[in-house]
Amino acid sequence: MMKKWVAVGMIPISLFLLTYSLLFSTVEKTLLLDVNQNKLLIDSGIDEAVPVASISKMMTEYLILEEIEKGTVDWNDLVQISGEAAAKEGANISLSKGDNVPVHDLYMAMLLPSANNATVALAEHLADSEKEFVKKMNEKAKEIGLTNSTFVNATGLTESNTKSNQMSARDIAVLAQVLITQFPEVLQDTAKSSHTLTFSGERVHTTNHMLTTPDLAFDGLDGFKTGYTNEAGYCFVGTASRDGQRFITVVLGTENYNARFVETQKLLSLAFDEPYTPPLEASLDR
Repeated sequence: MMKKWVAVGMIPISLFLLTYSLLFSTVEKTLLLDVNQNKLLIDSGIDEAVPVASISKMMTEYLILEEIEKGTVDWNDLVQISGEAAAKEGANISLSKGDNVPVHDLYMAMLLPSANNATVALAEHLADSEKEFVKKMNEKAKEIGLTNSTFVNATGLTESNTKSNQMSARDIAVLAQVLITQFPEVLQDTAKSSHTLTFSGERVHTTNHMLTTPDLAFDGLDGFKTGYTNEAGYCFVGTASRDGQRFITVVLGTENYNARFVETQKLLSLAFDEPYTPPLEASLDR
């Protein structure tokens, strides 16, 4: 059955823009989407494609969940770790070439600590190689209506030739909305602060400090994904729901680790019409 995707329209609301500007935001790209109404309440530079680092792993998540739904992949399937996956740099879990690891362990390692070696292993499991998997990522992007997104790898790392995955804030919001709509169960996992991997017993922890740091918390927040490279800066896609009302936020290009979460707090405070209380300075020291 052909699925119909809802395009995210641009409907700026002057009161939101004015109020947000008074909070002295210095973020490069900012977006606030009312999911229920499919309206953009705040938008700043949202159609320019920029490096998004591990935010692009959301597309890898989508393709995995799609295969799980089709029955072509099972959570308990064992993935033999290749030398290429095991050697992947950046955020990682403990993996060695030849290990046999369940799909679900790799998925949770990608989702919470944003493990690059787990992500490459999943990409290789779903396609003949990461290169072939990237073709699937770009094909799916077109299918669901992403107009300013290009993927060169599964992880979001910057390649040696300076190429990187690029997306617009609007495309990120569309992808998040499609994920939540088609696979709402994903939020049960993105809301977790930690998870124990079955194959190794390793405890992995989320990079989403809004789930683990009281000063950065926001009631109702249950996802979604962080990202960082030198090129992308510190990025965060957030989502929160209260009383049946859900919002999606996109914050790209902040200068330190937790500033992206502070910006998300501001956006969600406006969305849910509640006072914004700045976090303590100690929350911003990374």
